[in-house]
Amino acid sequence: MTHASENFLQIPAHLTFAPVEGETHSNPDIRLLVRGQGTIGFAIARKAAFSVEVRGEDWGEPAFRWDVDFGSVRLNEHKDGQWQEVWSEPHGLDREPACPYWFSFDSHNRILGYGKGEMRKGCELACYGFGPKPEEGPDPYAWLAQAESVAVSATIRGAVDIWRDPVTVEPPLYIVPHDEITMDDMAHGKLTVPANLSPTCQQLYDNVAGKAFVLDTPGFPNFAEAIKRSIANPDGWCHKTLVAKASEFGKSDPLKTYLRITMGQNQGDSPGIPFVMEIWPVGHYSPIHNHGGSDAVIKVLHGAITVDMYPMLSSCHVDPFARATFEKDDVTWISARLNQNHKLINLASEEPCITIQCYMYAQGNVTHWPYFDYLNNAEIGHFDPNSDADYLEFKTLMQQEWEAWYSG
Repeated sequence: MTHASENFLQIPAHLTFAPVEGETHSNPDIRLLVRGQGTIGFAIARKAAFSVEVRGEDWGEPAFRWDVDFGSVRLNEHKDGQWQEVWSEPHGLDREPACPYWFSFDSHNRILGYGKGEMRKGCELACYGFGPKPEEGPDPYAWLAQAESVAVSATIRGAVDIWRDPVTVEPPLYIVPHDEITMDDMAHGKLTVPANLSPTCQQLYDNVAGKAFVLDTPGFPNFAEAIKRSIANPDGWCHKTLVAKASEFGKSDPLKTYLRITMGQNQGDSPGIPFVMEIWPVGHYSPIHNHGGSDAVIKVLHGAITVDMYPMLSSCHVDPFARATFEKDDVTWISARLNQNHKLINLASEEPCITIQCYMYAQGNVTHWPYFDYLNNAEIGHFDPNSDADYLEFKTLMQQEWEAWYSG
């Protein structure tokens, strides 16, 4: 099926080609969801050189082939009866055994892309554009628009991700209501609207994005200030609880702590209780972690939080590829395959950051991994999403501390 087909919108945006548990794919041919475009991603079963090749319908020439070896990744073009190297980059086989490799095919924009980790522009390591379509004469790359099969020489471990669309731009991180986005916002590509989110994220967004979903209310207009004082006061509940959590993520570190105030019960459709108010004191941070493959929506209720994003959860990849800061009333999102690996830190000088985070597994998620995996030195730890307090009980406690502060 081509992009121009009237049934294009019926094609799923993402498919997973999964083997029987414990099996591998040996030298598979992968079919693109739309001719001439798409992205495939996979991990390899053993660290050995491999190639990824895309050809026309008849599997004759011409063709493009990526060769990934220990020192480099090379793009080769088959024409005039032989392979010719187009260019080479020093981004070959990764030190991380579970590294996902991905390859993007974009006949419309005439671009081929290669990356590691999340399938996104920020994780792209090599990109080749083969020039504009000639104004006169035949197009030597017209064949790519009809290509629909990709040959992989590697033995693949686990599932193959197949995306309908190529990797073209970074996904916007900030969500705004549809009646607030402007034409300039759309052109800059930094904002998105709820309708562009996954169905799961749309549902979560509707739960927390309303104007009345705020921290300070007429019944307790000093809630945020009460939390701030409870953090600073050695006798405050927040302060004492944070001190007690200093070793939660391995070696004792009083700054690698935050508070989890939960709403409701674990309903079986999320890692832990789905709605969590998180409190991040000044200078406090999380380990690099993920969210168990769940979707999530996060809204800042007070202060600001900075997010460092990583291509994968690995001790070989501890340098972020992007950083973003979210301030009061900002809303952002996480999906199973995008924005999943990150680190949070409160870089403010005075104000704690307080967020509401809500999680849910997508409908197609049949694993329901119950943990947040995190990087603990060179190892991957498993954090069981716990609760430091129930939200209603915590709010009552903060009111009591606030009243005691002023009555004293």
